Amino acid sequence: MGVTMPALCKRLIIAGALLLAIGGLLVALPSFAAADPTPADPTPAPTPTLTLTAVPTVITAGTQATLTADLGIPLAALQLSAMAAGESAFTPLASLTTGADGSVSYPVRPARTTTYSVAFAGDADWAAASAQAIVAVRPLMKLSATAAVYEGQNVVFRVQVSPAHPGATIALELKQKDGWTQWRSLTLDAASKASWSWRSTAQGRFSFRAWMAADSGYAAGTSPGRSVLVKNPNPFHVPKGPAHYIVVDISHYLLYYHEHGRIVRVFKCVTGRPSLPTPLGHFRIYAKDPHTSGPYGPRRMRYKHLYAIHGTNEPWLLKRFPRNYSHGCTRLADTDIVWLYARCPVGTPVWNVR
Repeated sequence: MGVTMPALCKRLIIAGALLLAIGGLLVALPSFAAADPTPADPTPAPTPTLTLTAVPTVITAGTQATLTADLGIPLAALQLSAMAAGESAFTPLASLTTGADGSVSYPVRPARTTTYSVAFAGDADWAAASAQAIVAVRPLMKLSATAAVYEGQNVVFRVQVSPAHPGATIALELKQKDGWTQWRSLTLDAASKASWSWRSTAQGRFSFRAWMAADSGYAAGTSPGRSVLVKNPNPFHVPKGPAHYIVVDISHYLLYYHEHGRIVRVFKCVTGRPSLPTPLGHFRIYAKDPHTSGPYGPRRMRYKHLYAIHGTNEPWLLKRFPRNYSHGCTRLADTDIVWLYARCPVGTPVWNVR
């Protein structure tokens, strides 16, 4: 039997409805699929703040600085490395662990200027981080100088630098009203030392220091200052004519030896006890005894009756103050009387003052 028209139409209507339903389903599928999210890339771990500080940042060779690494993460493992001046790569120095506050300190004693690096490798919660700090090292500089002289005498300066810098130039500086100024230039020898002698030409107190410029391995170095007192060479107004002249200052227990009105040497002395005082006034040496002993020591120079300048068999008395223990004579250390005896002929003036 053939299909009637109404039945055919009914079938077409059903087929069209099915097609529309399938089309709607196909249109809805993309939006349905988009609603199923694709897994995104994981969120990167945050980078912690890591700092490295040095205290102090500049040290003198042989002294210590303290490095402090602060990560803010407790019990974190850190690697500390160092690269000294002149090196091209870091060398591992120490493995560190932060404390409860997230920081850790480590003492260092670099031999030359050094860059330090601290690194955190990271963990499941934190990314890797690193930081650096520099400790500059200045050389240890020592300056010595004669503490006091009389005008016209020599002041000896000695400089030593450590670590050794043979051939380096050292500036000997003088302090003036407007600051330190270079006064002399010295060159260190193979032992990293230098010396220089200055004949003083003015009276007063002067301050000196040694300075060395920075180089590839070290910061600039400066020695502690040294004070030199240049004193009046003729405080007693001794006449310039006599080639040799002795002044004994009884109040201060000192014997001054002059040549042509200028002090050459000063010696500690023992003078007369209160009951037997050393005589005051002007005298002259009238006799010299080259072979004495006992309380006179090795030499004696007589200037008034039995009053004399001589050595002693009680050298410990020269370390005391006051030093008035003799029977009126002026006693010197044996080495001093030998030196003085050789320079003072008979007729040398002796002036005992108070």
